[in-house]
Amino acid sequence: MSEREKTQFLRRVLCLGVVQFFLILILVGRLYVFQILESHHYHFLAEGNRMATRPIFPPRGQIYDRNGIPLAQNTPSFRLVLLTTRKDKVQEVLDIMSKFIYFPAPEKQEILKAIQKKRGLDSVIIKDGLTWSQVSVLELHSAELPGVSIEVGSVRTYPESSHGANLLGYVSSPSEQEQALESMLTLPGIKVGKGGLEKYFESRLRGKAGYKAFEVNARRKVVRELHQTPPLAGEPIHTTLDARLQAYVQNCLDLHKSASAVVLDIQTGDVLALASSPSFDPNLFPTGISHKNWDALRDNPYMPLTNKAISGLYPPGSTIKPFLALAALKAGIIDENTTIYCPGYVTIGNHKFHCMHAHGHINLEQALTHSCDVFFYEIGKRLGIDTMASLLQEFGLGSGGSEDFPYRRKGLVPTKHWKSEHKHAHWTVSDTIQASIGQGYMLATPLELALALARLVSGKKLLTRFEKGSTPSFSEMPYNNKHLDIIREGLNMTVNSPGSTAFSGRIPFEGMEMAGKTGTSQVRRITAAQRASGQTKTHSLGWECREHGLFIGYAPVHSPRFAIAVVVEHSSGSSTAVQTARDILIKAQLLEKEKSHDN
Repeated sequence: MSEREKTQFLRRVLCLGVVQFFLILILVGRLYVFQILESHHYHFLAEGNRMATRPIFPPRGQIYDRNGIPLAQNTPSFRLVLLTTRKDKVQEVLDIMSKFIYFPAPEKQEILKAIQKKRGLDSVIIKDGLTWSQVSVLELHSAELPGVSIEVGSVRTYPESSHGANLLGYVSSPSEQEQALESMLTLPGIKVGKGGLEKYFESRLRGKAGYKAFEVNARRKVVRELHQTPPLAGEPIHTTLDARLQAYVQNCLDLHKSASAVVLDIQTGDVLALASSPSFDPNLFPTGISHKNWDALRDNPYMPLTNKAISGLYPPGSTIKPFLALAALKAGIIDENTTIYCPGYVTIGNHKFHCMHAHGHINLEQALTHSCDVFFYEIGKRLGIDTMASLLQEFGLGSGGSEDFPYRRKGLVPTKHWKSEHKHAHWTVSDTIQASIGQGYMLATPLELALALARLVSGKKLLTRFEKGSTPSFSEMPYNNKHLDIIREGLNMTVNSPGSTAFSGRIPFEGMEMAGKTGTSQVRRITAAQRASGQTKTHSLGWECREHGLFIGYAPVHSPRFAIAVVVEHSSGSSTAVQTARDILIKAQLLEKEKSHDN
């Protein structure tokens, strides 16, 4: 080998050695990074391959009435769970299970859709509330059902059934939109409040999830359970409701096609009962309501799923007259001796606004007792709509009656500005005339009406509440006590004076008497031609065309404790609402006496 060739060879060996050195250096550097600098990260990844976790959803907090009676509780139940590690076998497993448990086609599709969204050791509850016979059959054929297991869980139950279902609400599986907002809601079997108190107290009732940790092999099969973190149960809620009164109210309302009622404690603002009829059975929902039952509820023309007591909007009719009378007394445009002549109607332009009767000269107490529209037409004109609206809002009309309660709606107290903004028209005298008797644009919910009356009777700016607690204090309403007393006496006479609008529905028991105000709200106007033919009522029309009957009242008269608002839809007058309120107020007082005696 020549000297030149030797030199080239050595040069090549040297270059190769340098390259090898740098490769070894890079390799050592990477090993240093993996083993030293990023060891924790790769240890975590390795553990992730070796371990898997499965969440444990927490027991939901229970709901009780004011006396400790359970309104919503958890009952042990068996559930059928399917692991999603073998998605290719799901259809086959469902077909086998269909031999033992009936699965409607839509239900199968929902299960398959849910499984496709899961991965790893996630599981899907495919049937809840299994009977013991179903459990026995499935256990017997467990070898044919890979990935299927039966777990002992709990299902939400409502001991009072349909009594107060609209107020309590119900629980059901979270929607896709809800799951997208909160990862916890993707847990298998978790339920969320879908209305009423279940939704109102959702964050406190839900609790905090726990987890099970498993060791798995390379195929993600469970080798053994390593440990678990137990879930934190939801908080129990003690409400202001009286379960026995609530049940009684619901039974009273169920005598009518569609009705609602609210009972408040005048001293504390506690909601003692709040019901809507027709009702529904909330026990249908926690384990998955059938399509047949859901369609029946959804398509019912009397809307059992709607809580009419907090979201039903009705023209309040004559129930607002006591508040307008108070506004007139405060403004000094009338006093208790002021009389107004009622010929049976007033004429505005070419239109007549009628009264029930031609009352002649009538004062404030008589106007309330006999519900004279003409008297309040005149008050309305003297006050003006904006003054009327300001007072009605102070008493809670247009507020919804409760802060942030699910699906509650706010009534409407119209003003000149409101009409200009929403109707693009000027306010007229005719609008004021209609508003002065709670018609026209004016709307209110039963909860708002009950709150307004409780404020009027107590003289305090009461606030409603659904959770039991220490007795709250309230500020005074900015009204003269003498004026309040005049209105209260008018409400007393409205019920307990012979010939008054509510006399036939009075409470005849000494010390339990009630006071209040009737109201009738039109849903269809009686034309001039119909009046000329003698038709002044809507009894002969179809149910949906008849007037709503309303009553707001309180008892006992001389020591007020309970305020009530009742709406009976399309009852052709207020007498049915008065009788319903009477029965409920009697029951409320009897329960209170029974409680006092026991203590």
